[in-house]
Amino acid sequence: MGANNNLFIVKAFASQFFTGNPAAVCVLDQLLPDMQLQQIARELNQPITSFVVREKNGIYQLRHFGPKNPVEICGHGTVAAAHVVRESLGHKSNSIQFCLGRFRIRVGIINDAFELEMPNFLCKPINDVPCVTKFLGVNAFQMYKSFYDVIAEFPSEYAVRALKPDFSVPLVESIRALLVTAPGANSDYCYRVFAPSIGVNEDYFCGSANGALGPLWNYKLKKSELLGYSVSERGGPVPCFVDGHSVRILGKALTWFSGNIEMEACA
Repeated sequence: MGANNNLFIVKAFASQFFTGNPAAVCVLDQLLPDMQLQQIARELNQPITSFVVREKNGIYQLRHFGPKNPVEICGHGTVAAAHVVRESLGHKSNSIQFCLGRFRIRVGIINDAFELEMPNFLCKPINDVPCVTKFLGVNAFQMYKSFYDVIAEFPSEYAVRALKPDFSVPLVESIRALLVTAPGANSDYCYRVFAPSIGVNEDYFCGSANGALGPLWNYKLKKSELLGYSVSERGGPVPCFVDGHSVRILGKALTWFSGNIEMEACA
C-alpha cells in the first residue's frame, strides 16, 4: 500500500476475500464538518464509511457514517479502522484507543485478529412494537429495548433465517437498528440486523449488535464466554466475552482496495 493512500476498502470479520462486511476507511489530517463527511460516505456508498484522525496523544478520533446518516458506534467499521491503523499508519502498540464522541473504544491486537471492546448495552423487555411486527410480518417471542436498538427474540435459528422483512414498512425514528435473535443451532445465539434508517436494509455482518446481544444471552444462559453467529448473507461466528462493564468480540480484517482521493472533490 502506498505511503500517501488515504482511502481503504476493508473487509471486516473476514479472513478471505468476498466474505465479511465491507467498510471504507478514510484517513484525514483533521475531521471535516459532518455534512461533508456524510457527502463522502454517500458517494462511496459502502455499508459504513469510517473517518480516522491520528491525535498527538496516540488516540485516534473515529467517526462512522452510513450512506444516509451518521452511526455513533459501528463494530465492523471500528475493526476496519483498527486494521488500517495497524497496517498503514505505523501503529506499533498491541492496543488502539479510538474516541467516538462520548464513547472511547479500545481495540486489542491479538496475533492477526482484533479484540473490540464495546460498552455493555443492557436491555429490558418491552411490549410489542407495532411497526416492528408489521416490518417482520410475524410476531416475535419477546421484544427488548437496548441503548440504541430494538431486539426481537424468536424461538429458533430457523425462524430467524426464514424472516422476510417488508422494507416498505418504516420503522420509528428511535430504532437505529432492529436486531433479531434466537438460540443458535450450533452456537449460543444467532442474529440478523436490519438498519434501513442508516441506508442498510440488512447488515452483511454486524459486530456492534453483540454489545446488546451478548449481555442478553449472558443473562439467559448464565455464561460469560459466548459464541454468537451472524446468519446474514456474509455472516459467521463471533466469539463474545461479557463482563459487568464491557463486551469483547473478536474479528479479522483484510484490505481489498487502497488508493488516494481528494476529500474536497468528493463533496
